[in-house]
Amino acid sequence: MFLGSPLTRRDTTHGPIAIIDRMRRSGHDPVVRATLLGCLLGLCTLFAVSSAHARPGQTATGSVAGQLIDASNGEPIADGVLVLRDLASREQQIVTTNAAGEFRLDELSAAAYSLHATAIGYVGRQYGQRHPLEVPASIDLAAGETRSNADIALTPAGAIMGRITTETGQPLAFAEVEALRPQLDGDRRILLPMGRTEGNARCEYRIEGLAPGRYYIAALDPDDLGTEDATGRIQMVPTLFPGVSTPGPAERVELSTGGTRTNVDFPLVGASRVSVRGQLVHPDEARLATGSVIMSPASDGGLGLGIARPAVVRPDGVFEFSNVPPGRYNLRASAHTSVGRSYRRRSGLRTRGTGAAVFGSRLLEVQSTDVEGVALLLSPGARLSGVVETVVGATTPAPDLRGLWVSAPVADGTIGSELAQSQVDENDRFMLETPDGQRVIRLNELPSPWSLESAVYEERNGIDIAFDLRSGETREGIRLVVTDRVTRLTGTVHDQRGRVATYPAVVALPVNPAL
Repeated sequence: MFLGSPLTRRDTTHGPIAIIDRMRRSGHDPVVRATLLGCLLGLCTLFAVSSAHARPGQTATGSVAGQLIDASNGEPIADGVLVLRDLASREQQIVTTNAAGEFRLDELSAAAYSLHATAIGYVGRQYGQRHPLEVPASIDLAAGETRSNADIALTPAGAIMGRITTETGQPLAFAEVEALRPQLDGDRRILLPMGRTEGNARCEYRIEGLAPGRYYIAALDPDDLGTEDATGRIQMVPTLFPGVSTPGPAERVELSTGGTRTNVDFPLVGASRVSVRGQLVHPDEARLATGSVIMSPASDGGLGLGIARPAVVRPDGVFEFSNVPPGRYNLRASAHTSVGRSYRRRSGLRTRGTGAAVFGSRLLEVQSTDVEGVALLLSPGARLSGVVETVVGATTPAPDLRGLWVSAPVADGTIGSELAQSQVDENDRFMLETPDGQRVIRLNELPSPWSLESAVYEERNGIDIAFDLRSGETREGIRLVVTDRVTRLTGTVHDQRGRVATYPAVVALPVNPAL
């Protein structure tokens, strides 16, 4: 239920799902990776002159050459594998390095290429990357051009190993284990897998091919069907080292370049799955036309973890969540009161049979028994309206603003807080009814390279500054400005002795710590 994805449980119809399954398809399993690398080494001579054919009217006379080196000591890497891919046609050439770490690819057409390098015992990297998480650069080759400096430095890979047990200390064989690191997804940090493995029959695991850094280690038992006791079904939940089910108290494992961390041992946590039942309550006892309730983890350590679980709401406002593990949750409700079958016009859009939007929220502690009688008191939200504009002087064709969605999530980035959204209409205007509280404005579904530049209200830009909305409040004349221009920050990083630092990672973070 964490890891920024749907539940990492075994689905009886679709097999293992979510993050463990994605890792399986991505080829991060060490055995799969070694097998693929061996195939590349064995087939390189067959493909070395295979694919980058000239386009009609072009002569394939260009070339790319360089050297593969060890980033830790500058030594050449022999028998490394280089894959050069035409970004337009997806055709590729494969070559291996000689004893001096050198490679060369000839008979290339004028095109933009990506170049990926890998070698046994190293972390794979693309040309232009100085660390594995950096955006790579393309090689833009002109007709007949020789690019002779396409060097790539690979970092020696490390490994993390340990044992997985039950809470009582019994060995747990064949657990699925992942090493995860935070990455940006839009303006939020989420955990993504960097490597995975399956434990052996002696409950031991070893995750290889890892770059230096700090990792969360997560595990689950994919074959756990649960056991029954007096409180209901007990199942092991996805667990983070050193044996916790939530990211807040989890410890990260630090791995040096080419190093191996041993004894990263921890137990899987067992928990009862229970039901949560309640009702949406309107203070005027108004009948509800529509309603929805979202349950999401109350704390994710600022890492964008967890999922938002929806519940079906009956016409009388009654709702139910089933199969809920223990923990602290935010419940958020959105509903419209009923006004019969009349039509009402809002922001140029017609809605049938619905009145004012009302909202409710509360914090809920779930333990090992069913929770009954949860009341969510509804109240009017705030109303935000305005227009979406494109920045003056844009060089990219303006995007179609219709179909974009305006939302006002909670300023701390809590999952499931974008329950209310408003679609931009044909006049580039929006009208959003949203819950009260500390919120920021967001514009979703913007196509690349466009992004939200400013959110102006009363001549002030509050794009990342939380504003306090009160129930029943109205704010009109908001201007959301989108831009195709990217701001760039450049500079130099020095160490304590004044020397230029080698391959530093530089990160720009918003003032708002939730982002």
